[in-house]
Amino acid sequence: MRTTPHLRVVHRPELCAGGFDEASEAICRLRRIEEALKQSNAHEPRKGGTSGRNWWTRGLDALLAAARRYAPPLHWLWVVVVALGFFIYARLAAVTVRLTVAGERRWPDVPSPCVLAMWHGCANSWLVVVARHKPIPPMAIMIACDPRGDCLALFCRLLGLRVVRGESSESGWEALAELAREMARGVCAVITAGGGGPARVAKVGAVALASATGAPLMTVGADCRPAIYERHKWDRVRTPISFGHVAIALGQPRDYSVLADLASIEEARRLLQYALNEVAAAAQRAMRMKTND
Repeated sequence: MRTTPHLRVVHRPELCAGGFDEASEAICRLRRIEEALKQSNAHEPRKGGTSGRNWWTRGLDALLAAARRYAPPLHWLWVVVVALGFFIYARLAAVTVRLTVAGERRWPDVPSPCVLAMWHGCANSWLVVVARHKPIPPMAIMIACDPRGDCLALFCRLLGLRVVRGESSESGWEALAELAREMARGVCAVITAGGGGPARVAKVGAVALASATGAPLMTVGADCRPAIYERHKWDRVRTPISFGHVAIALGQPRDYSVLADLASIEEARRLLQYALNEVAAAAQRAMRMKTND
């Protein structure tokens, strides 16, 4: 990543059109951060949307994209069937797993509004926990626009989550703006901080949203044993098995100041990455202790 010693953020009034309510002000701040990244050449869309994905996942993405484009009825039938299967499985796992809560704050005690950030590999365990104990504040989750995301979006809606579609590209900033609107109504925004990969590398989206809205950012870690371990996937995601163990850990809420230049944006991203690794490790330690009892 190239750095710019004296980065000047250009404020364009047209970016902030739409009034001065809480949501529009947050969106204005988001767009200033986006402009800062663009000017520094640090903001580059992922080429082909396959960063961090291996040949298996890229092949599956291509197959599903072809089905969505050329055979929409078959694609949406697949989406409904798979999403319903995921929902039934998650509900069954939620009522049968033994849940361990670790970390500096107890789940599901989350402020409203807030930004919840986690690694992609923790998401399946977290969704099972949500199916069992969902926080009182409504939650909106950011899900990729690719064809696999169609299935996950429907699954999350069945769990009672609001869904905003976007990813780590130009559409990601539009999705962050939509999440800012949701947060102005007291909704908690959920983001997998690594985007589409590579694994354990945080993108700026979560910290940008927290900074723009003034809401606290909380990191979430989750782990499970035994698990369905998908070795072929870039994120090495683990899916809980019924009658197994699931651990979840929450970090303390952190407030992010105004991200005015590339140095502050990169420092916030680095701190988030460190915090995500810490809370994921806390969930893993709790899982090992529980299963070794």
